[in-house]
Parts: sequence; C-alpha cells; structure tokens
Amino acid sequence: MTGIPVGQHFFIWGTVWLGVAAAWAAACVWVDRDAGEVFGRTKPWTLILVAFGVAFCLASLRYGLASVNLMLPALFGLVAWYTCWRELNVPRGDRILPPQFDGLLGLVAQACGRGDALGTRPRPAAAGVGSAGPTLVLLKKDGKPYDGRTPGERVDSETSEAIVAVQRIFTKAIQVRATDIHLEPRSGDDVQVRYRIDGILQNAGTVSGAAGRAAVSAIKVLGDMDIAERRRPQDGTFTVVFDSRRFDVRAASSPTNYGEKVALRLLDAEGGIVKQGLDKFGLSNTVLKKLREIIHRPHGMLIVCGPTGSGKTTTLYGAIGEIDVLSRNIVTIEDPIEYRLDNISQTAVNVAADLTFAKILRSVLRQDPDVILVGEIRDKETAEIAMQAALTGHFVFTTLHANDTATTVTRLLDIGIDTTLIQSAVTAVLGQRLIRVLCQECREAYKPTPEFLKSAGIPADKVNVFYKEKGCPACNGTGYRGRTGVHELMIFDKAVRELIVGQPSIQAIRTAARKAGMRTLQEAGLQKVIAGITSVNEVIRVTKA
Repeated sequence: MTGIPVGQHFFIWGTVWLGVAAAWAAACVWVDRDAGEVFGRTKPWTLILVAFGVAFCLASLRYGLASVNLMLPALFGLVAWYTCWRELNVPRGDRILPPQFDGLLGLVAQACGRGDALGTRPRPAAAGVGSAGPTLVLLKKDGKPYDGRTPGERVDSETSEAIVAVQRIFTKAIQVRATDIHLEPRSGDDVQVRYRIDGILQNAGTVSGAAGRAAVSAIKVLGDMDIAERRRPQDGTFTVVFDSRRFDVRAASSPTNYGEKVALRLLDAEGGIVKQGLDKFGLSNTVLKKLREIIHRPHGMLIVCGPTGSGKTTTLYGAIGEIDVLSRNIVTIEDPIEYRLDNISQTAVNVAADLTFAKILRSVLRQDPDVILVGEIRDKETAEIAMQAALTGHFVFTTLHANDTATTVTRLLDIGIDTTLIQSAVTAVLGQRLIRVLCQECREAYKPTPEFLKSAGIPADKVNVFYKEKGCPACNGTGYRGRTGVHELMIFDKAVRELIVGQPSIQAIRTAARKAGMRTLQEAGLQKVIAGITSVNEVIRVTKA
C-alpha cells in the first residue's frame, strides 16, 4: 500500500473517473456539432465516441477505477484522431489548429498517404475573416458594399457576425461550384445550409443559434427586402464579388412552419461559358453542325425545351454568342436577365410596371431587331407574337417547359396556337438535359452484361468497358464532378409539318422525327456512357419519363 487511506484513494480515483466521463461527454457534444456543421453529417465519428463511452462504463464495472489508466489516453487519442482527420479534409479557412501545427499535420498526412492534403485544399478567406487570400465582398442592390465596417454606418456585433456567416456561406458555395444555396430553418434557432452542386442538393452544415436567423435577415437586407415581413414570399437581387469574379444573386424567401426559408441562385454575371459559343455544351458533332446552320438563318424560330434547371437559357445564350453582334441587332426579353453580354440590348420583365413578355415583345418589334430572344413562352399571346415575328424577317430564340421535342408540339397546341402558325414559324426544337460527368479520379471500370447491351441496341463487339461512379475526396464522395448536356434536335421538315395538321400524338411526332434522323435524349446519353463520360445510372436518372 502507498499509505494513502482507502477513502482518500477512492475519492481521488473517483474524481479522475468523473473527469474522464465529463471529458467524454464534452468530446461527444463537440464532435457531433462540429462534424454536422463542417461535413454535413455526424457519422461515424459520434458513433465511435458513443461506443467509447459504453466501453468505458463496461471496463469500470469489470476492472474498477483502474480502467481510467487505459481509457484516458484512449479518449485523448480519439479526439486527436478526429481533429487531425478534420484538419486534413477542410479548407484552410475552416481549420481550428493554429499554423504552428502544420508541420505535425504534414507528418500525419504523409503517414496516411495524403501528402498533398495540406497543399491542395487551401481556402481563400472571406472578407472580414482576417486571413490572407482572395476576398469576398457583398454588394447591396444599390451597389454599395455591405460588410459591417462601412464608414459612417453603425453595425452591432450580431449583425457583423451574421455578415461574416453569410460571407462564409457564399465563399464555400463558390469554391464547391454550387449554383444554388438553400437556407432552411429547423426547430429551435438552427438554419440548415444546403448547396445544389451539379444539379443535386448536398448538405453543407448548420448555422446554429441566433446567427442562423440573423444570416437570413442579412440576406434580406442585401436584396432590399422587407426584413419585418415574414409572412409573405419576397424576391430580391444583390451581387457577390469573389476574387475578381462577379456573381449576381437572385434571392427568394418564403414562410415555413419553423421560419423563413431563403433560396439563392448564383449567376455568373460575366457570362464566361456562354461567350465561348456552343462548343462547351456537350453537343454531338451532328447536332452541333445542324444547330449552327439553323441559328444563322435570317428568319425562323428555335425552341429549346426541358424541365427547370436543364440549362435552356444558357444554351440560347451560347447560340447568340456565335452570331456577329456588330452586324446584327440582337434584343433579349428575360425574367430576369441572367447573363450580361456586350453589344446586346437586354430588357427585363417587370410585372409590377406592367411590362410582360408580350408587351415588351411588341415594343421590340418596332426597334428593327434581327434576332430576338424571348426568355420563355408562358402564354398564347407571347407565343403568337413571337411566331409572327419569326415569319416577318426575324430569327426568334425561346424556351418552353416540355419533357422532349415531341411534347413541345403538343404543348403549343394545348396553349391554343393554330397549327398553320406552328408549321410555318418553327424551324427546330432542341430538347436538353444536364447529366453529371464521372469523376476522372475515382471512376470504376466494369464490363456491361450482354443482356443490357442487347436491350440498349448496342453491338456487343463495339463496347469493351463501361464506367460507374465510386466517390473520393476530389468529388466530395459523389462520384461525379461537373455536368454536360445531352440533346435531341427535331428539325421541322416536310414530314413533321404535314403531321402537325392532324392533331398528332406524341408518339407519332417522335416516330416521324426519328425517321428523319433524330437521336433521342436517352440514345445521346448512352453515347456518352460509351465514351466514358457518364454512367448508365445517371442517364437513366435524367432521361427517364
């Protein structure tokens, strides 16, 4: 014996045991919250710590207080393991360890085969965060910066924290190539953040406490929305500048049972992709050649169809990008203006000012246009005016919500458009979908079954290997990185025009178009599967009826 009384000995070890238990509880809470905010999920880290607590209790029952000798270093090791793993998988701006630990993290990264982890995942700091790198600036609707430190403007600490939270949300969204941001209130004061990346919503963590609600209010201030009005939907716009890149943001708020939800659409104000023309949109050589011949005609109408978010307007901008804007007068009517292009007259629909598509289109026709882009056909009046313009020496680009090219014809008939007007005005219809591209770092090769090849009409001797998604850090575990388009182009030839007179079925129109050489969306998708660009699962997901 050491001479320490039994009661004192028990008290000392009991205190140590309670300390370890308290440390375990605190570690569980911290890891659960941190993993949820940073990675959008708490498994498996929280489960591992909970299992540790169960093992600690069982060991205490079996071996008594002496189990502390083993469990204390085990707890320290678990927390250290999570911390190192966290630091190697988050951008630099989200790390919690000071730069002095970079050397140690480098050794850990080398031991784990992640020697480039610290160098390949730097994150530029948001404006106001205080670290070096590209900055993010929030500009209000009137163009003035909104950063909490504007001279002459007093901003309380809560608002300043909210602005920093919004800056972090946008910085991360731009870095992961998100097109949309969703701020969704949950029970309590938490606000769930989700990003739409490559067309799929992904959890990005939670803004906890009052900071979440304050962030929503800060966004409403940016968009010149009424922060006191929480019962009605509102719309607003503002601008984000990140590392010299300018993004226009469309904000839409709506009430929910837990509070206001805000959806944000990020638009590249510079229109970088559309200025490159049609080459970057995934069009096959055959479709691209035919489409270029169509868009350079002196008159006619090209309709791009597809569901919301399928890139219809972007494709039309790309087509306009191939037209000589200096020799032709190009006018667009949009709701809202998505890309700002040089030497093109762009007008936004304003329902409050009674500026509808139809009224603006009538006015535009008196401005001697050569090319007109009508953002969307929503009603009979707009469709008829646009088609009349296509018959009177103008080329009209427009979009329509329809599943495919054949459905577009029946949609126009359902709107009430006369068949003879459709026959004479419409030149072609382009159906479009966006499919995700397989991550080149982790895609897996496999040999397709003869049964599948036969059902898809693919000769077995023409295909040796397909690829499927797997998931890795480069693609955030999704197996995909980036998107491309699949298209079907239906040209209104003599057979299709004659068919329209008899109120044809969708299948009859599709059959006539295929006889003329049209390749369907699914067939175009399979060509990209054969080329190793995407997977069979992705084509089925996007093109299924």
